[in-house]
Amino acid sequence: MRAKKKKPINVQIGESIRFYREQAGYSREKFSELVEITPRFLADVETGYAGVSLTNLKRICEILGVSSDRLLWEEDNQLGLDERVAHIDAKYTDIVEQVISKQLEVIAIASKEEHRKKTRN
Repeated sequence: MRAKKKKPINVQIGESIRFYREQAGYSREKFSELVEITPRFLADVETGYAGVSLTNLKRICEILGVSSDRLLWEEDNQLGLDERVAHIDAKYTDIVEQVISKQLEVIAIASKEEHRKKTRN
């Protein structure tokens, strides 16, 4: 049931849910199907007109791969690397791991070179 007045906590949580849902690439329809709620209710949650139960909050967090802390207290909605790669199709996991490994090697080499330059001066 839609509330007449938005509660600030519902607005904050709803905005976070929407942000992470969109980052994960889910449409409102597909995501509501996964959470087992109606698209209308999800819209009401995302706009702050309705609150979310603990059961639905848990389901939302599991599907999005984020902690409830992110939805309840985070203001900046920045995704960590672990959260960003959590939604990558499994067939690309090996490629992502290889790319990240190579990037870490480059960073290590650059750090060593920077350290050498500092110790020379």
